[in-house]
Formats: sequence, structure tokens, C-alpha cells
Amino acid sequence: MSGPLPGLLAPLTGPASWLYGLAVAARNARFDRGRGVESVDVPVISVGNITAGGAGKSPMVGWIATWLIAEGSVPIVALRGYGTSPGEPSDEHQEHLERRPDIGVVADPDRVEALRAFLPRHPAVDCVILDDGFQHRRLHRDLDLVLVDATRSTLDDRLLPRGYLREPLASLARADAVVVTRAAAVDGQLAERIERYHGRPPIAWSRHVWTRLALLEGDGEPEYVEVEWLRGKRLLTLLGVGNPQSIIDQLEQAGATVSVNIPARDHQRYEPAIVTVARGLCDGVEALVMTAKDWVKARRLIDPGSWPVPIVVPWLEIDVFEGGEALKDLVRGAVRSPRPEA
Repeated sequence: MSGPLPGLLAPLTGPASWLYGLAVAARNARFDRGRGVESVDVPVISVGNITAGGAGKSPMVGWIATWLIAEGSVPIVALRGYGTSPGEPSDEHQEHLERRPDIGVVADPDRVEALRAFLPRHPAVDCVILDDGFQHRRLHRDLDLVLVDATRSTLDDRLLPRGYLREPLASLARADAVVVTRAAAVDGQLAERIERYHGRPPIAWSRHVWTRLALLEGDGEPEYVEVEWLRGKRLLTLLGVGNPQSIIDQLEQAGATVSVNIPARDHQRYEPAIVTVARGLCDGVEALVMTAKDWVKARRLIDPGSWPVPIVVPWLEIDVFEGGEALKDLVRGAVRSPRPEA
């Protein structure tokens, strides 16, 4: 499996991956001894993964937060804030704010100090959900969840930069539980392989579900339509996410044809040049599809009223179709756990 670097640099990735592995091992050994781990005044639930790129962390954070609110808790989301410009929120930050404006968001590379500054000013908050937190070991967590994307070959991958692994597969043993995302069904073989590294089979299985589409055209508010709207449509896609193929697959499963996909990086920063390219490729297609994470950044450059085709933003939800109650029990136990001394 190739990594994120161009093929021209492939001969260098083996030694670089070996050195990276040594650095990760030394860092993990320090945290395993408890050195440098700090706590805040409320329980922390971490949602992370072991690969570079998306595994559905933000949607899972939203699922947990929505359930906690229904249980009477007052959660906030804490994240690093990747791909942001000075004075602007990151894509995940903005997406969290727009999807659930009732949930506070703290975005700062130094999540410990940011939370210590935030929490005394918001005494009603009773738990933190850490978005992309598995490697952020400085912050003590009461529950460590790791997501494994069923559509990626995570368990056959190699360490960065030779592959996409942020940590060795053995690090799965550090997690309290593994949740499989983008799964079509429970996969016994995948469960056995995860158990080999984690020590237990996955606690839950989930899929990404589009519940509706936001259709942006003209100068008014978005029109929300059924996913069936995609059937038979020829599409242009612009997907600055870690696993764009999973979205292309969903579009095709909905009956659409992806005529052109514009390559984009995860956390792509949108500039006029890429928007000009997208406009020029709209001939012969019936819509431009972007994720919510992309649209919150690109909309300052794109006026739907003058855009040649409708812009479609799928509304994504997580469906935990197996093990949901067990996962909720873990979360409930973490929120009610006694606090270590900060």
C-alpha cells in the first residue's frame, strides 16, 4: 500500500517510516508511564483513529454529543483545528457549529490549556468530547474510542510516510473500545483481525447515512431534497476529505454517475484558482457535490445564484446498527466516572 508521498519519493519512505516508528514508540512510552499527562475538571471522551485521513470522527462525535444531550448532559467538543487561516475557524470547527449550534466548540492546538480557560467560564458543561484525540495523549481521557473504517485496508497498512498509519496496529490495545465505521454489515473476519490487535472485537458497527441533500441554487435558502434526487444525475465532485472514494461510492450507490472528480487534499484550503477550475468543468454535468466540511470553506468563493449548476451538500448522519447500547453504556460510564486530580 502506498503512502501519501508521490511515487517519486517511494525509495525514501522505508527509512523515513522506520525513523517515524522510533519517534512514535518513544513518545508513547513516555505517555504510557504517565509522564506529561494532564487532566481537566470534567470527564473526557476521545474519538480518534490510527490512520491519516477520515474515518468518520466528526460524525461520530456528533452522534455521541446528540445522545448525551438527550440524556441531560451538557457536552462540548474540543479539537485542534486543522487547515485554518488566522482568525478563521477550521472546517471541522465550523461544521460542528452549524450542525449543532447548541454545542460549544473549543478549537486550539493546546487543548489542555484551552479547556482550562474555557471550563471555569461555563460551569454547566459536564463533559468534553475530543475530536481526533487518540494521538493527543497529553490530555487525560476517561474513554478512548478508536474508529476503524471498513472501506480502507487499515489492518494491512504501514506507518507514515510509507503508508497511512499514524501509529503501529499494536496501539489499538491502548483503546478502550473500537468502533467500525462505513460498514455495510458486521464482518466476522474484520472483527477477528481487530481483536488480534485490540484484544477484543469491536464494540459497535456503524454506517454513514445521507438523510437528505441540501440543494443550493439561486439566491434563496437551501432546498432540502431526498437522496433519490441523485438518481440518474451526472456529477462533478470536489471532496477535500481523507477518504473521497467512500463518498464517490455512496453517490454511485444512489444511482448517480461521477463524471469528473477534482483532486483535493484533506482539509483543502479553497482559493479562487480551484473554484475557477470547478466552474470550467461544469459543462456536461448536472450538479457539483461537496461535503459540508468543504462547503463551509468554499462558500465565500462560490455564489450559488450565479453558479452554472446546483451545488449539492449531503446531510450526513451516523447509524450505529450493531452494538449501540453497549457503546452508550461505555459513554455513560465515562461521564459518571470519578475525576482524577487535575
